Amino acid sequence: MIIFSVILWTILLFVFMVSVNKTALRYVLSGLSAILLVISIFLMVQNDRDHFGMHKVTTTKTQPLVSVSPSKQMSMLLYQTVGTSGKEKVYIYKTDKNQKKPKTTNPDPTITSNKVVKVNDESKLITKTTRWEYRSGTYKFWFGISGNAHKLIKRSHTFKVNKNWLVLSSAQAKKLQKLAKANQAKMKTEAKTYVTAQVKKAVTAAMTKNPSLSAAEQAKITKQATEQATAAFQKQSLEKMLSQIK
Repeated sequence: MIIFSVILWTILLFVFMVSVNKTALRYVLSGLSAILLVISIFLMVQNDRDHFGMHKVTTTKTQPLVSVSPSKQMSMLLYQTVGTSGKEKVYIYKTDKNQKKPKTTNPDPTITSNKVVKVNDESKLITKTTRWEYRSGTYKFWFGISGNAHKLIKRSHTFKVNKNWLVLSSAQAKKLQKLAKANQAKMKTEAKTYVTAQVKKAVTAAMTKNPSLSAAEQAKITKQATEQATAAFQKQSLEKMLSQIK
């Protein structure tokens, strides 16, 4: 509406200047039109440059974070370094397990900030978005045509990832997958040997402590020892591979 106001007062100023014969009336009407024209232009510039009639509105959105890794054994959050310094990162993530294509954060550091926090809980993404919005319907009526509504000011992403997740660059992730595939057979053999030894050790220790253990109790100990040994081996193997790609 403010643009139409500028056009209207411009036309009226011209009309009053050339069509009104009475000098006093011409000066009054022309002067009033000129003042209102200047005010309209000033307010239009203020809205465009300094967001007159607007205020900052921040919204917070929390979403579950899903691993981008195709492997069920390794949960990952990936990033890609951008810029010449390599300090800025674009994060690659998913918020839905059925999501085919991962999302990425905005690479512009002037409006986007990213932070990764390790937690013991489930992984999630907290996004805070700040935009310019009109203070009221009146301001929107006058200045809405400028297209400043919903203009993005800044957005922050906080990736709260479980402590067991890996946060790697896309290049590191590719190296890790390649390394895991190349050592798959070897790791399988080593895992079997390690788990068998740990289970035998656990059962022997339990039997030494209590020789009268029943078959059911021995089976329970075997199951627990197998799970613990498997997890321990996977952790050791992963740490070993990570040391080779970093």
